[in-house]
Amino acid sequence: MTEETERSNESHLTKGRLEALSDGIFAFAMTLLVIGLDLPDKTTLVSSNAYALQTLLALHSDFLHYVLAFLILGAFWLSQHMQFHSVKTLDTVFTWINLVTLMFVALLPFSTSFSGDFSNVPVGAMVFEANLLAIGIGLSAQWWYATGDHRLTEPTLKPAYIRKISSRNLVVPAVSLAGILLALAGSTWSTAIYMTLPVVFFSVERIIR
Repeated sequence: MTEETERSNESHLTKGRLEALSDGIFAFAMTLLVIGLDLPDKTTLVSSNAYALQTLLALHSDFLHYVLAFLILGAFWLSQHMQFHSVKTLDTVFTWINLVTLMFVALLPFSTSFSGDFSNVPVGAMVFEANLLAIGIGLSAQWWYATGDHRLTEPTLKPAYIRKISSRNLVVPAVSLAGILLALAGSTWSTAIYMTLPVVFFSVERIIR
């Protein structure tokens, strides 16, 4: 490690420690998502197949948000893993961008549960979508900062690869912004727009190949 790099990492935090923290928070948030699948009060439960099926069907919105949040968090985690592979050193600014991003990752179980409980009003979807938007912006900011003038990456990192990751990082924020606009227009199913993510990712991959 060069003298300039040592000076830039004022906190003396290694990349491995920050990766471990990030992995832990992503894993915790992805696990905590299942808590949002709330059953009714046990005192009101009726031991019958019909009631059990009715209760399960009533949780359809919660299940939808759980699946969406888990898969999108998984995609975010994979994206961050790819970014960290290219980052060779840290500095204080990058560390704090990462921590702020992780703050919104840890918040996602709450916004997912909130959105499931208020699935019949647009504000419920907007809270979920705004949370994903914030995470996506955070990941984009990390990559932008790390690769700007090759600040924290090797000078040999190819511009085409930088553009590829930059474009992929913007997919979820763009879809989230579209979802927020749909919610503002009064749609209560704006979160369904996230089902287009595989198609959007595939299209972006084809365009920037």
